[in-house]
Amino acid sequence: MKRVYMIWVVVVLACQMLSAQQAELHKAAERFRGIRSLKMNVVQTRHNVTLIKDITTSGHFFYQEPNRCSMVFPDAKEMLLAVDDTFVMVRDGKQHVAKAKGQGNNPFEVLSDVFHKLLSADENVDLSEYADVKLSRQGNSCTITIFPKEKNIKSKRRMMYTSCIVIVDLKAAELRSVRIYERGENYTQYDFSNYIINAEIDTNAFDVQAMM
Repeated sequence: MKRVYMIWVVVVLACQMLSAQQAELHKAAERFRGIRSLKMNVVQTRHNVTLIKDITTSGHFFYQEPNRCSMVFPDAKEMLLAVDDTFVMVRDGKQHVAKAKGQGNNPFEVLSDVFHKLLSADENVDLSEYADVKLSRQGNSCTITIFPKEKNIKSKRRMMYTSCIVIVDLKAAELRSVRIYERGENYTQYDFSNYIINAEIDTNAFDVQAMM
C-alpha cells in the first residue's frame, strides 16, 4: 500500500467507521468516488505549550489523480508534497524527503493504512496491526482517534507523534480537521473548508521549486 501523506487520505477521507456506522460513512465517501482533482482551503495551527499564542497560517490543499497531493502555505514558506511513495516537506527553509515505507514513525503512513482498511468492504476488518482506533459520534460529526502501535522500543522513541484525531462532517461528507499530537502535548492541526471538486489545478501546485 502506497505511502500517502495523511491529508492525502482526505480524498477518500470523507471516511468510514466500523460496525453499524460503517455503511453510513461509506455513503459519505461516495461523493469523492471517481474525482479527477480536489482543491480546498486549509488552516494550519501549531500549538506549543511553552508559547502563549498558537502559530496559525493559511494555505491550500491540492489533489490530482492518480496520486499527487500537496499542501502549500505561501506566507510561512511551507509545503507538504506526496507523489507515489515519496513525501517531501519544506519547513523553516529546509527540504526533507522520505521514501522508505514501514519505518513506523510517520503518522501519515499509519493514517493511510488505517483508512484504506476502513474503506474496505470487510465489516470485520482488523486494525490492530496498524493502530488502536477509537470512534465516537456527536450529531453529524464523527471523531476518529488513532493511537499508533509500535512494539520495537527503539522505533517507538523515534516516532514523531503520539496520536491523531480526525473529525469528519457526515452530513456534508467532508473532512473537517486533522490534529497530530507530538510528545509533550504539542500538536499541529489542519482545518479544511471550501471544497472544490474537479477544480482546475496548476501543475506548479506539485512543484516545490515553483511554489517556494
